[in-house]
Amino acid sequence: MKYLVDANVLSEPTRPDPDTRVVEWLRRNERDIVVDPVVIGEIRFGIHLLPDGKRRRKLERWFESGIDRIRCVALDAQTGLRWARLLADLRAAGRSMPVKDSLIAATALRHDLTVATRNTRDFEPSRVRTIDPFVDR
Repeated sequence: MKYLVDANVLSEPTRPDPDTRVVEWLRRNERDIVVDPVVIGEIRFGIHLLPDGKRRRKLERWFESGIDRIRCVALDAQTGLRWARLLADLRAAGRSMPVKDSLIAATALRHDLTVATRNTRDFEPSRVRTIDPFVDR
């Protein structure tokens, strides 16, 4: 495994007009991709918020058909400890990160993964490696 994929990359193929670079990146790197439980929750939460209708049903089918194939990294005690260290280091430097992003970053740091996200700037405070499949090849 190499990449910890953020929700904005993982869900790109579900968009009405998906970015072909991202879809190709996901296909090309499928064997090296894992996700964080936080990302699974973010995606499912977004689907729960949609009004009942065709789009929601389509996304529910996509989610249910893919959830068993997604390799999810466990949120274990060592990741929790890495998260605590990250938060303490950020506070000492006068910086902070949103909880979800800091948990994703801690998972990447713990497992030596690169975060694949459209929002690379959100992860800069953590100094985790990032890649933006929307622009990077």
